[in-house]
Amino acid sequence: MNETRVKIFKKLEAFGKKISDTSISELHNQNNFDKRNIKTEFLNYDFSKQKISNEAYEYLLKIPEKIGLRKTLRKLFDGEIQNHSENKKVTHTLYRDTNPKDKFELIFNERRKIESFLKSNTDNPVYTNLICISIGGSRLGPELISQFLGSNGPIKVYFCSSYDLLELEDVLNNCKQSETLLFVSSKSFETSEVIKNLERAKSWFKKDQSINLQDHIYGISSNQSAMFVHGIKESNQFILLDSLGGRFSLWSSISLPSFINSDYQSYLKLLEGAREADELTLNSSWDNNISVIMALLSIWNTNSLNINNHGIFTYNFRLRSLTNYIAQLSMESNGKSTNFRSETSPFLTSPLIWGGYGIESQHSTFQWMMQGKTHTACDFIGVNDQNYESIESQKILLSQVVAMSFGKEDIENPYKSVRGNNPCSVLQLNKLDLKSLGFLLALYEHKIFTEATILGLDPFDQWGVQLGKDLSINTREDEKFLDSYFSSDTLPKA
Repeated sequence: MNETRVKIFKKLEAFGKKISDTSISELHNQNNFDKRNIKTEFLNYDFSKQKISNEAYEYLLKIPEKIGLRKTLRKLFDGEIQNHSENKKVTHTLYRDTNPKDKFELIFNERRKIESFLKSNTDNPVYTNLICISIGGSRLGPELISQFLGSNGPIKVYFCSSYDLLELEDVLNNCKQSETLLFVSSKSFETSEVIKNLERAKSWFKKDQSINLQDHIYGISSNQSAMFVHGIKESNQFILLDSLGGRFSLWSSISLPSFINSDYQSYLKLLEGAREADELTLNSSWDNNISVIMALLSIWNTNSLNINNHGIFTYNFRLRSLTNYIAQLSMESNGKSTNFRSETSPFLTSPLIWGGYGIESQHSTFQWMMQGKTHTACDFIGVNDQNYESIESQKILLSQVVAMSFGKEDIENPYKSVRGNNPCSVLQLNKLDLKSLGFLLALYEHKIFTEATILGLDPFDQWGVQLGKDLSINTREDEKFLDSYFSSDTLPKA
C-alpha cells in the first residue's frame, strides 16, 4: 500500500494514544466550540463534541493535500473516476449536472421522459396505487424520498422486495389491477428477488382480463433487452447508464416512483441541493468542508480511538429511513480491506453503520450506548426551524448529545453512572425541503468517497455482495450444493 497512507495511519495511532485517557469534557473546555461549527444555506454542522485535540485536528486537515484529494474530487465531478475492478466510469454526479446534455445525451433524454411522465400523471391521475419492485440501492433511496414527501397524495406508493413474496402479497391484497401501476427498478434486471416478485405481480395482473398488462408495467434499468424479455414495451422503459452505481442511483429515474404525487420541479429541487453540496465539497477549504471533515473524523474515530461503529440518529419522522440508506452507501462502498491492485489498506476501514429514528432509539439502543462497555461515534440529524414540533425535537436531540458526550457520574450509586465519551456530531437542517435533503445526501456521498480515497479503496465495486448472489444461484441450480455445509436438520425440507 502507498507509503504515504502507512505514515498517516501510524501518525493517527500516535495521536490517539496521546489522548486515550482524556475525556470529551476536558477537550471541550480546551477548544472554542464555535470553531468546530460550519454554517451553510441548508444546514449547520457542529462537531465540537468529537474526542480530538487541537493538535490532532490540525494534522487531520493536512491529510487531503497529502493524498491529492482536490484533484481526485475534480475527476469525480467530471465523470473521469474509474471503477477499476469492473472497468467502468463513475457517473452519478453527472445525473445532477445542470446541463447533462454536454456530457451524456442519455441523461438529458431521460430527464425529458421523467418530466413527461410526471406531467401526464399529475394532470390526469387514473391510478390509485403504485407498486415499486426493487431492492438494495434501487429501493433504499427512493423509499427514503417517498417517506420524506409523505403519503398525502392520491396515489399510494408501495415498495416490495422480499423473496418469500409476503410483502408483495400484503400489498396486492389492497389493490385493484385496473387502478395499479407497477414499476420494476433494477439496474441489471437480473436480480433474483426482483424477477421473482415481478413474475408474481404479472400473474396477479392477468387475473383481470379487461386490462392490457403492458400498459401497467414500467421498467427502470440499464439492461434494455431484459426489459423487453419481461414484456415491458419501449415507451415504458427508463434507461440508466451502465456506469451508474446502484447505491448512487437515486438522482436518476430510479426515484421516479417517489415523485408520482409531486411534479418534475420537485425532482429538480432534489438535484439542485445535491449540486450545491458538489460545489461546496469541490471548492471549500478543507477546514470549511463538511464532507471532508466528516470523513476525516470517521477515520480518526475508527483508527485512533478504536471505535468500530457509527450510529446515525434522525430526529424527524420524515427522515426515519435515512440510516438504512447511509448504511448501504457506506458499508457497501468501504466495507473492504483491499483495492483492485490487491493492496491491503493499513487502516481499519468502514465502521459498522447503524442507528435509526432517534426518539425510538432512546427507548432501546441508547441504554447500551450510555452504560455499555463499547463506545459509539454518532451523527445526530434534526431540523432546526421555527415549527414548534421541530423545536421540541431539537431540544431532545441536543439533550441526548450532552448525555452521550459528557455523561453523569453518580458516586453514591455507581450503577446509575453514565460514562459519556461517545464522540458526537450534530447536523441541523434549516428547512425540511427537497433541496436540503439533496444537499444532505450528497454530503454523505462525498464523505464516503473521501474516506475511500484516504483509505486507498475502490468504493464503486461490491465483490462481497456478488459472492452472496452467486451462491444463491448455486443453491437453486444444484439441489445438493448445500449438503456438504449443513446437517439434514438445517437443510430446507423438501
